[in-house]
Amino acid sequence: MTTIADFVFAVGIFAGPPLVLSTCVLLLVTRQPRWVLVTAVALSAVMAIAWVTYWYLWGKAFDYADTYRPVPLALDRASNIAIAVCFTSSVLVAALGASRLAVRWSNRHKSGLVPST
Repeated sequence: MTTIADFVFAVGIFAGPPLVLSTCVLLLVTRQPRWVLVTAVALSAVMAIAWVTYWYLWGKAFDYADTYRPVPLALDRASNIAIAVCFTSSVLVAALGASRLAVRWSNRHKSGLVPST
């Protein structure tokens, strides 16, 4: 279970923001329908709020640890929830982007814009 938690943490905190940003840029450049862009931006906002919340809670937990006091369980749980929301939002934006770009690529081949090999 620790490996999964570490993976979720790493993706949620470190890989999530650049992944979301690059996905949104790709969706914008490929001229996706409006609902795709609105959904991607909304999920990105949720991810950004969760990311900032995590780092705020991390600072609070660090203050406790720095004074040799135990971190309250509620603070630890809130931090874990923020990580989970950040991870989930990042994965949803990436999945939306991948699916829409695949549809765009598929339609491009069907329309004859790209010569078949």
